[in-house]
Amino acid sequence: MGQSEPELPADTLVSAVDNAGRGVVTHITIKGERVAAIVSESTLAMSQLLAALLTHEMAVSALPAVLPAAFSWARSIPDDELKTFAGALREAVVAESPERVERVLLDWQAVGEVRAGERST
Repeated sequence: MGQSEPELPADTLVSAVDNAGRGVVTHITIKGERVAAIVSESTLAMSQLLAALLTHEMAVSALPAVLPAAFSWARSIPDDELKTFAGALREAVVAESPERVERVLLDWQAVGEVRAGERST
């Protein structure tokens, strides 16, 4: 008789990767659907690097300038608003909240698309 997999919460990207490294599939809910997720170690490394960078003032000060390179839709966002976007994104990443990161990105993508005339309000 097969043994059922334990259900572990995926509170952070780090816990999901740790689980996968131990051979445990983490189940998460995306748009109401329960799915299994295995996150690569390279994704974890990028996440850890970003979180570490965003705790250092020099890296944080560069964030508004690099956002348009990372997200093409941010090119139409004025500099003062890019600073606000950068602050919100930093807070979400440092809080290790994928849901907040997603919400910040979706909200600011809408702003960028409205500014570019690609979307109406």
